[in-house]
Amino acid sequence: MEDPSNTLRQEGFTIYRTDRVKRISPTQFLVRTETDIGSFLVELRDGDWHCDCSSELDYCKHRYAVRLSANAARFDQDETAESKLKCRYCGSLDVSRCGFRYNARGIARRYICNECRRKFSVAYVEPQAAPGAPSGTLWLLNQVAMLTSKLNDLLRDLDERIASANHQRTDKALYETTSCTDTEEGATIL
Repeated sequence: MEDPSNTLRQEGFTIYRTDRVKRISPTQFLVRTETDIGSFLVELRDGDWHCDCSSELDYCKHRYAVRLSANAARFDQDETAESKLKCRYCGSLDVSRCGFRYNARGIARRYICNECRRKFSVAYVEPQAAPGAPSGTLWLLNQVAMLTSKLNDLLRDLDERIASANHQRTDKALYETTSCTDTEEGATIL
């Protein structure tokens, strides 16, 4: 006599291999029926998988297929640096992107673990647009350098104008004091 749990595993494996499992969220999966007329919803609630099929058993073939699909997603990733990313809390490889965080230390990419549902951040490194093309950060630094150069030129010009205005003011005051003393001396001489 064959073990019922082994039969469920074989049927679940068949469901998984025929690609009838679709992830609709990190905790919810749809499993198409054998006749492709409808689907069963399998979801993770309170740490346990629950299926809406009418199985009297604690474990059904749909849950087994979903567990296979969720675990296989960990190993099907590309060999990039991001695919080697693990959840810092539970160590799972099943993580998804969920936005960015902007703060004083810079930009960080946010991730969510699809198993423990916790979020974490990793410092964001901007990808190169094209080989040889400067990144947005380099462009921004170049713009800041150009503005700094222009500001320095403006400040130097402003200093020169202030110095020339002060020089003209002192020359005018010196001329006025010199002309006043000459007229006084001339009046006494006559």
